[in-house]
Amino acid sequence: MCKESPQHNVSITHKLSETEKKQFSKKRQSLEKQFKPEFILTFVLMSEEFESHKIIEYVKQFVKHLLQGIDIKSVVTKLVLYVALLNTYVQNSFISRSHCEALLGLSVHLDRFRQHAFETSLSEQARLVLIHLRDEKTYIKFIRIIHPLIAKELLHQLLGDKQQQSGLALDLLNNDVLFEHRFGKDQYMKFLRDLFMTRRRISKGDKMDTFFSPLIEHVREKECPDKAIELLKAAYKRFHEDAFFAQQLARLNYKHDRFEEAEQWAKTAVAKRPNNSYFLDTRGQVYRQWFTAKFKAMKQTEKTPENVVGALETALKAIECFQECEKAAVEDNETINNAGFFGVVEVGCELLKLISSLDVFSGRNHSQCIKYLLTDYMPAEVEKPWEVFHGKLKNLQKIILEALEWISEDLSYFQTDKNTDEEKTSETVERTTKYPMHWLVNKSSAYGKYFSGASQSKDQNQGKLTPVMKRMMIYHHGGGNITTIFSILTNQKDCCGLNKPESPVMVLEQIISLYPSNPMGAQMPQSDLVNYIASHFALSCLSTQSPKLAAFQDLQSLTDQFPREKQRCLPSTLFLLVLLFWPEEHDTEAEKEHKYEIVLSAVEHLQKLYDKKLKDIPPRKKRIYTHFFLSNGTGFEKFVHKSKFETITKMFSVSEKRLKWFSGELWKMPEMSKLLKCVTGWTEDEKVFLEGPKGMKFHIPALKTSSVPHNNENVTFYLGFTLKGPVAYNITVQT
Repeated sequence: MCKESPQHNVSITHKLSETEKKQFSKKRQSLEKQFKPEFILTFVLMSEEFESHKIIEYVKQFVKHLLQGIDIKSVVTKLVLYVALLNTYVQNSFISRSHCEALLGLSVHLDRFRQHAFETSLSEQARLVLIHLRDEKTYIKFIRIIHPLIAKELLHQLLGDKQQQSGLALDLLNNDVLFEHRFGKDQYMKFLRDLFMTRRRISKGDKMDTFFSPLIEHVREKECPDKAIELLKAAYKRFHEDAFFAQQLARLNYKHDRFEEAEQWAKTAVAKRPNNSYFLDTRGQVYRQWFTAKFKAMKQTEKTPENVVGALETALKAIECFQECEKAAVEDNETINNAGFFGVVEVGCELLKLISSLDVFSGRNHSQCIKYLLTDYMPAEVEKPWEVFHGKLKNLQKIILEALEWISEDLSYFQTDKNTDEEKTSETVERTTKYPMHWLVNKSSAYGKYFSGASQSKDQNQGKLTPVMKRMMIYHHGGGNITTIFSILTNQKDCCGLNKPESPVMVLEQIISLYPSNPMGAQMPQSDLVNYIASHFALSCLSTQSPKLAAFQDLQSLTDQFPREKQRCLPSTLFLLVLLFWPEEHDTEAEKEHKYEIVLSAVEHLQKLYDKKLKDIPPRKKRIYTHFFLSNGTGFEKFVHKSKFETITKMFSVSEKRLKWFSGELWKMPEMSKLLKCVTGWTEDEKVFLEGPKGMKFHIPALKTSSVPHNNENVTFYLGFTLKGPVAYNITVQT
């Protein structure tokens, strides 16, 4: 049963524009002739921008007295309700005067008479709450409620207890006069669409993130989900069966555990836009939520290979959809959407949890689970019940690993702060991972734990561990990729977010000890070699005296095992080559020339890989992340990890830190000049250069192009190291 909509409290303070202030002053003069001072006080408060918790009560009383004697059934009141609905839920919305005239049935064509005819057609109450403005760009004249607070209260009091907002919204949606009116149609259609589609976003200045538009959120929470679904179905039909509304219907249905309906709507959206990664993500989320519900329902029952078949099937469908999402996102040069990769890992880890909870695989039998998933081994208990799933389940480890590697690479390239430049409000992921670095660390550890049997092998001698188990143990401890390795430096308090009792130094030493004792003769795969070297860089930042820390020269020698053809190198491989072979002052000219040759070749290929990774997306939307900075030492001590800055800026709040980074004030601190090496170079045609051996020019891109002087100048700057290559910070003209 759907319940009647209760009174909803509004807690919004609004800063008025200069135009609105003038309108309030005019309205106040008009109202003063008719109403008592206490009701005018609302407008006085607003026009003076006085903020008080009492303002809501003033508005409530003002609207109550204003509406006395109003004709609820008149077309003018309907117009006020329509405008109030839009103004309540769609920021800066309005209805053009032309639309209003069409609704009121006015047909005056001479412009000098139109305003008068329109004014006289309105009721006294409407004239007092509607404000007349003109769009400065389109010159379209329009109306809206004089203030959002008034709009909300009008909506509440005019609808009363008998009528609900869903009914009003449906009436507005189905109003053919407004929908078909041609003048100002595009703007009206946008507002109407936003009413049902556009979500609130903190990144856009809203107080919270919402999963649906504020109207749909209100209806599903204050009225009932059925009414919200009915509204979106009507919008889907009204907007010519728009695929985005089908997507919203899929989301709404699975939010309320109506998985069969959600599945159909997700399929409908994908059928209309088969290459849209966001729609594919939604379809994956339908199956993911469905799997979660099935898994949860089995928590209190004994799980057997036979009774988990339905859950297995649903989980594998989810993974398949997320893989399709991955493929579509990678192929789309204008899309930033990693949701498919996150979805694969999350469902994969939950599926591993389900499988390992079965008696045949749980407890001491966990080694049988690993054997089943990683080899051709087939336990009799699952052979028949899972016969259609064996191939996919035995490929699960590889699928999860590939997704983790993709996410790791993305996080190693780009800063993880939220994107605030979303332009397509319809094309957004199901949910945002707020702390992707922390998420990656935890999921990598969980993945490693399942496939290494970590909980069963705590007391095992490392010599008894197979190479695969060792690799998974490395993953479990946070050494599976350079992103999680370097995160040990940035999350030292809880040791990479895993709440381990060991210190970060002990964790890194444990990771290194899991590699071959003679790495030069081991011929490790490229990815393992990268992680081995990166672990030493991380350890060197914490303890240069550690017995597990290899000599810098030994790591340089290990790079001989990297592919000779740079196009076959991983981005992290090229990044480490730049660090290992960055020239030092005491090098001979021959050594410098040799090192520069390696560095320049690595940077050239890093730039190509970066351009491929960035695709056609503006750099402002995917800002490059700097891992290390050049210091004054040699070997490992030649570099400072960015986490070191935390000791300098710990006295500042998060907002103060961001401000100091953005303004460049951070670089002026004396502690920074002691920590970092200031290098000299020059600018030429607004590009920064560093001198190499034999007068070679080494172009160093500026992190902020606006900081490069227009004239050719001698400059100093700090060097940062990214997966795009070296970048210049704090460019200062020499005087």
